[in-house]
Amino acid sequence: MKKLTPYQIWFIFSLAALTIIGIISIRLPFRGDEKHIVDTIKLFASNLSFETIKNYPEVTPPFFFIFYATWAKIFGSTVESLRILTLIISLIAWQLVFYLISLFVKKNIYVLLLSLLVVINPYFFGTSVFVFTDMLTIMLCLSAVILFLKDKYYSFLIFCSLAILCRQYAIIFPLSIIAFSIINLLNRKPINKRYIFGTIFTFLPLLILFFIWGNIAPSNGIQKWIVPNPHFYNASYINTYVTFSVVYLFPLIIIFLYKKIGFNLLNVAIALIVCIILLQFPIAPSAAAILQTDIRTVGFAHIVLIKLFGEESLILKITLGVLLFLGCYINVVLIKFFLMEIKNKIYRKEMIFIIIWILFLITMPFSYQVWEKYLLLVLPFLLLSIYQNIYRLDEL
Repeated sequence: MKKLTPYQIWFIFSLAALTIIGIISIRLPFRGDEKHIVDTIKLFASNLSFETIKNYPEVTPPFFFIFYATWAKIFGSTVESLRILTLIISLIAWQLVFYLISLFVKKNIYVLLLSLLVVINPYFFGTSVFVFTDMLTIMLCLSAVILFLKDKYYSFLIFCSLAILCRQYAIIFPLSIIAFSIINLLNRKPINKRYIFGTIFTFLPLLILFFIWGNIAPSNGIQKWIVPNPHFYNASYINTYVTFSVVYLFPLIIIFLYKKIGFNLLNVAIALIVCIILLQFPIAPSAAAILQTDIRTVGFAHIVLIKLFGEESLILKITLGVLLFLGCYINVVLIKFFLMEIKNKIYRKEMIFIIIWILFLITMPFSYQVWEKYLLLVLPFLLLSIYQNIYRLDEL
């Protein structure tokens, strides 16, 4: 009997896992935002017109709704039918996670384990079946990054544009490519100029929608969903995402700390200073979450920690502080490694992974909403950044 390849093992696991998830979840009641998303899909399916695009009751761009509405026109708009489409998209996304990691990790067992670390996230399971905008966005972003790495220029531009038309915050991906290309111009490579100018055009469809809406989202959606935060820039979001990135990548973080056990005092000092600053902006739910849902946490891991240690307890604050410090230390090391590569004129396409993560942390505090789930979009890239730093280039 022919031995299974790592990819075949992963595909069989993915298919089995998603089949089980589908069987368990396909008929469950609506979850979270799922009901209003399904209602909007039905709106697009029954009346796909300029007027619908101009003023539908959501704050995310229309590609997701058009894509699902097309499926609904063919296979029906029941929640079960739409969840089947999500499962299909998820199967593709799970394979893309494996493929991306396999490009940079040589040992097959590591590829499997790192891929598993990404998908066992409870939010990854949930978005793999329920009708949310996340999984289609993740699939498109993974595709865009892989196409960039493979230098498939025109396909990259298409997938990048579609990702932005699913969720506005996917803009961090073309911005990352532009940032990398500008840095790489020091190598005087004409190909990077092409990526700079081409990637700028991926913003054009969203900018046209901004013009049509007269805002960053349809007016109906803004009135219904957006609740202004007290601050224009919410630094507490950085605290949230740095802290919970440690939780969701914890096994890899332990390996990182074990390999880097000889702490550099300067790195520790910088991390401690950043940690102290971020502690002035404690983890807290957004104003929108409190007003619209009365949810007073930022997600699953936050809920678990509160149940374990008690809300506002000293041990909870210490735990979150330790997780934040570990996150700050890891980020200091990653950014230092990134800057050293630039100094040494090492320009690898994989550098976009850390750029994506940095831009995520910089950009997300402008959002009206904070949620652990949003980490799903960038965790595969942060994971690869950490792995590359553990084993360095000569060991990859």
